Amino acid sequence: MSGTPVSHEAKGRSPLMFGADASNESARRGNLIRQILSVVLVLNLTVAGAKLGYGFVSGSVAMLADGFHSLLDGFANVVGIVGIGVEARPPDQEHHFGHGRYETLASMAIGALMAVGVLEIVQSAIGRWQSGKTPQVTRLSFGVMLGTMASNAGLTIWERRAARGLHSDLLEADARHTGSDVLVSAAVIRGLIRERSGLRGADAAVSLVIAGMVGWAAWGILREASLVLTDAATNVEPNALLSAIVTAPGAITAQNLRVRSSGGRNWVEVHVTVDPDLSVKQAHEVTTEVEIAIRNVVGPETQAIVHVEPAEPPHMRPDPIFGHDFQLTTDEATGAERVRRPREGIR
Repeated sequence: MSGTPVSHEAKGRSPLMFGADASNESARRGNLIRQILSVVLVLNLTVAGAKLGYGFVSGSVAMLADGFHSLLDGFANVVGIVGIGVEARPPDQEHHFGHGRYETLASMAIGALMAVGVLEIVQSAIGRWQSGKTPQVTRLSFGVMLGTMASNAGLTIWERRAARGLHSDLLEADARHTGSDVLVSAAVIRGLIRERSGLRGADAAVSLVIAGMVGWAAWGILREASLVLTDAATNVEPNALLSAIVTAPGAITAQNLRVRSSGGRNWVEVHVTVDPDLSVKQAHEVTTEVEIAIRNVVGPETQAIVHVEPAEPPHMRPDPIFGHDFQLTTDEATGAERVRRPREGIR
């Protein structure tokens, strides 16, 4: 039994999802994300059309840059819709763990599109400075910008709430992209005010500020997506999780904890030691309790693999990363249980 991975569905208490249940849940989540992105796409194209149209009429390079930014939002939505469609597919012979990372790849594509937009905006700003042209600033200019700004602000709030509820990297990335539009529009309005007051070059200068904002947002998206793709640690606190695991009935120590994220859910792997005299069935039941403890801390959709080992050397050893293992002990005087680390004696 030593080192054997044992996984079990806990009936009646936050069960892990496998087979048809997991496929149905993934399909439901994918459909919701696609519906949200479809609504966002329509609104982004409407906003982009308003900014680009009036930008061409007024000759404002900042409005054109902002409109191009919004148009990139729309392209990003299309990429996201296609990406989430692939992500929702069930596991197959080539993708044993499903297609969850396609969602992260889609978010990287959004970041790449934003980076391309930065280059276009910078080129437009340089061209405006070289030409010396000034934009026509009217009340309608401010009306268009304020209207699109309000639309993007509401859209960002809605998307972020949906991203948290669905644990979606893609929606979170798209919400950041849309949110950057609000800051960009505010900068455009400020530039228009300065141009109207006679400050030449303010419109082009604002477009460079826009490029910086878009570039910073793109960097954040690409960085977070790369962390997911390289199996970087999640925001789950490992010591708290290990402490919870050893409180599961039958678990003696816990070590070799590994946590990563993919497709909006966390994947946890851990080694626990149990009484060497337990039967396979009894050890199996311990893993059930450990999985329940993991899901209570990390989340109900967490996928867990629990490796069971006998509680004897060399299996009772410090974690190679965290430097200690965890054990539940009982105070002989009070009878109170507490998690103790590092373990003393056995190494």
